[in-house]
Amino acid sequence: MTRSKDFSGFLGGTFDLLGSNVVPVAVFIVALGALNAAGLLLGYIDPADTLASVGFGFTVNPQDGIVAGLFQIVAGVLAVIASYLLLARLLESQGRLPTRETRIWAYVGLSILTILGMMVGLVLLIVPGIILLVRWTTTSGYLIERRLGVIDCFKASWNATRGYSWPIFFAALVLFIVLAVIGAVLGGITAAIGFNLVTALFSSMAETTGNAIYLAFGISTYLLLDDNAREVSDVFA
Repeated sequence: MTRSKDFSGFLGGTFDLLGSNVVPVAVFIVALGALNAAGLLLGYIDPADTLASVGFGFTVNPQDGIVAGLFQIVAGVLAVIASYLLLARLLESQGRLPTRETRIWAYVGLSILTILGMMVGLVLLIVPGIILLVRWTTTSGYLIERRLGVIDCFKASWNATRGYSWPIFFAALVLFIVLAVIGAVLGGITAAIGFNLVTALFSSMAETTGNAIYLAFGISTYLLLDDNAREVSDVFA
């Protein structure tokens, strides 16, 4: 990627990556969106989880029934697998996937530790959670392309983002605000016309579109900041 390592570069690089991978991104959005919509219509997922969530839209509530709980667990697993496949495809489109050997289990571990770390940071104080969110933005790239261990991915991402925290933060904030506005509009529409098939599909597609954008944001940031990985890119040129 030839963009500069600043706010416009991180933001523009994300949409460049999305634009060059329209088909896999669309498949990701439609597949997970349809699954989420099915859960909403069947009553297995609370509509509030989709309209307000910044995650995959799948949560397990102790008050849910056995069937609903199983559905949400399976849907969550499928969401993680789909995310890994999309991340790998985004890297491959830039000639940055040296092998097709999967690291899905390592990605699961990385995802769990990332969520736990940010949750602890947000519980203790909001700022530490935001700092971790910014400094760990590029971990997926180090895991899938560079094939580092999970802990080493966090260290590599921390080092790579040093000096770029503010532009990464503001780029991510812009994406968050845009998606939050869309979510608020969809929430208003749902409140006005009621929850039905149409609103379930739209809210689910908006949710998964946001997930796809943030996945692309992480990879585009990694591609811009990981100077050491350019040797791999040259091999595929």
